[in-house]
Amino acid sequence: MGNSASSLPYSIGNQVFALESDGWTLHEGQQKSDGSAVSVFVAKKPALAKSELLKPAQHHFTNCKKYRHPHILTVHATLDTDDPASAGDEKATSMTNTSSKATTGDLIIVTEPCVTLDAWLQTAPPPEELAWGLEGIVRSLHFLHASANLSHCNVCPNSFFVTKAGDVKLWNFSLVTPIAGGMNHIFLDYGRNVTPKPYQSPERIELRWDAIQALNTTHNMDAFSVGVLISHIYGGHIPGPLQKAVQRLQTPNIKMRPRLQPLLKCPLFDTPYQKIQLQLLEFAVEPVETKIEFWKNLMPSLQAQLIPTQMAVYKILPLMKQSVQTICQSDSIRTQELYRKEVLMILPPMFYIGEHHLQGEAFVKELSPLISLLFSINDRGIRGSLLKKVPLLVQHLDNYSLNSSVFEPMCSGFSDSSGALRELTLKATLSLVPHLTAPNTEKLSRYLVRLQNDDEAAIRTNTVIFFSKLAPHLSEMTRSKLLLPAFIRAMKDPFTPCRLAALQSTLQAKQFFDAEGIASKVLPAVTPCCVDPAANVRKEAFSAVDDLLYLLRQESERLAALPEPTENGGVAPPAGNIGTRSGAPTSGNSHGAAPVRPPPAPSSGLAPTPAAPAPASGGYFSSWMSSSTSSKKTVPAPAPLPPPPMPAPVAPSPMSNPAPGNDGWGGDDDDDGWGDDDDVEPIAVPAPAAKPVAAGKKMTNNDDDFFGAAFGAAAKPAGMATRKPVGSSAGKLKMPTTKPAKPA
Repeated sequence: MGNSASSLPYSIGNQVFALESDGWTLHEGQQKSDGSAVSVFVAKKPALAKSELLKPAQHHFTNCKKYRHPHILTVHATLDTDDPASAGDEKATSMTNTSSKATTGDLIIVTEPCVTLDAWLQTAPPPEELAWGLEGIVRSLHFLHASANLSHCNVCPNSFFVTKAGDVKLWNFSLVTPIAGGMNHIFLDYGRNVTPKPYQSPERIELRWDAIQALNTTHNMDAFSVGVLISHIYGGHIPGPLQKAVQRLQTPNIKMRPRLQPLLKCPLFDTPYQKIQLQLLEFAVEPVETKIEFWKNLMPSLQAQLIPTQMAVYKILPLMKQSVQTICQSDSIRTQELYRKEVLMILPPMFYIGEHHLQGEAFVKELSPLISLLFSINDRGIRGSLLKKVPLLVQHLDNYSLNSSVFEPMCSGFSDSSGALRELTLKATLSLVPHLTAPNTEKLSRYLVRLQNDDEAAIRTNTVIFFSKLAPHLSEMTRSKLLLPAFIRAMKDPFTPCRLAALQSTLQAKQFFDAEGIASKVLPAVTPCCVDPAANVRKEAFSAVDDLLYLLRQESERLAALPEPTENGGVAPPAGNIGTRSGAPTSGNSHGAAPVRPPPAPSSGLAPTPAAPAPASGGYFSSWMSSSTSSKKTVPAPAPLPPPPMPAPVAPSPMSNPAPGNDGWGGDDDDDGWGDDDDVEPIAVPAPAAKPVAAGKKMTNNDDDFFGAAFGAAAKPAGMATRKPVGSSAGKLKMPTTKPAKPA
């Protein structure tokens, strides 16, 4: 193909089709700048020279860019590799430069993407699309006959190609020639070899050039070929309305062949599909009011599936993009109400096409560049339409585009003066939350705090619901500072549904609060709602309290199953062992009973449940919070110790010899604190019965041995007498009568 092909801004791909009759091959291609698809026609000069097709190929190469029509294939660039300087230059690629002086290179023509007519017919297009394809053939040839005063002279399936939009377009100008003033030598010398014989009119086969020139009309030869082509398009089954017209087109009498334009009056072409296509053909020159009406009526046609995917994606969508870009990029046009209304009418069908006809990367490629432009228009109607389609954008755009092109522009809606737009912005943002970056998530939380003071009650209600949805995506620090205050603020809202939503959101976010937070912060915030004036709020509040208490019960049972830590960092003995105040086990009691031993292990083999440690927040959970159905029993906390009994006065021991004056009772005349002996009232003290403690039996707070363990005989000071039963006759407490002698 030669290295000179690299000068083209297009890359040439695989071969798709070979046109053997004229020496051209069809290739796939791409534009190097943006990767958009193109078609590339390539003709090799050495091969053309051998088959005597070089002259017709050069003739086509020269004329393909001269004619511009909606039904003529659009040419992007041309290149003769023997003359790289002429790439894309229409004047340089004249017959003089493409002469037979250089026959070693290639002829390259880059066009819009297309396929051959036969390849399109194999897809079995519906009748309305076939009729539109035939109409395109007639319109392109009529343009050539009436406007250019030329005859194509090579009408056959290889001379028509179909674009991605479903438009049949004219191509292959190898034999194009004028009639008036004489036909050119390319047609006269090569016409018989280039055009397939079934498509040659009788006068061409018989070489009656004088009869053709005598009429001085350009349509006669092409009309005959069109009649044959119609039969080919319909596979030999010509529709009834066209049968008579085809017979007239194929008449051997050259003077009786009609022009092609009246053929379009056939009712076969009158379809809704055709009406839409005709509107699109003249769309560029229509006034704004007509365009608005067209976009408004387009949505019902799309929903009724009157428009195929090819037409919607490759013909209508480009017009939409062009209109939006033209309006959004011009400040003077964007501020005009009429043009903003046009954009508003474009959005529904544009998003419908994107949702139903674009897949994967195609959606991103076609619509992503328009999103930021559309958000820049200061119009509430346009903004509202965009916000309703945010869930669709989330499905197709990547996270970067969602953060930069969608979230950043839409944040202005949170502070808009329209309450409806603020609420719509809030609802649209919900689908964006999982895709937001950390800074944007923090930014969103600040907007939500502002919205909790909004004048609209519905916005405040939706905001508190939003907080529960946002909670999983917040950082731990932000969640601890933001979540509960937001719920508490909403629980005090004067709007009843807002308070109800706050309670429901609190329950939905309960997994983000620990047990200490539930007990000390969440429950105190919820319980005031139990006496709310609204019955549904009270009902929800009690339900919330029950759920939160259930979580606390579970936490209490979990703590009860853990060993209790001691002050020195060790682990306390199981709750079944009763210890002294100092923590040492009791070795006996005041009555000389056997020391108390821990109860034996249950026969089931299960270890006794250890006492639950105190939580870090201080103090155990209340015992009433324990589940009544739980199989584990916690040991109740011991009651406060009662004051010890008053000890009886101790008689002087004969072994003791206290120092004079230091007997602890004072002198004779001193007030010893007991008063006179006669002033002491008798105290009836029942004699305590000695209760032996069986081995393994737990001692309770009511047992006398509790004080015996704490203040046993071993702990009594020497010389102190024990209390004796006092009868009715000995009701007084006797004091010692003999006082120690005072020191000299």
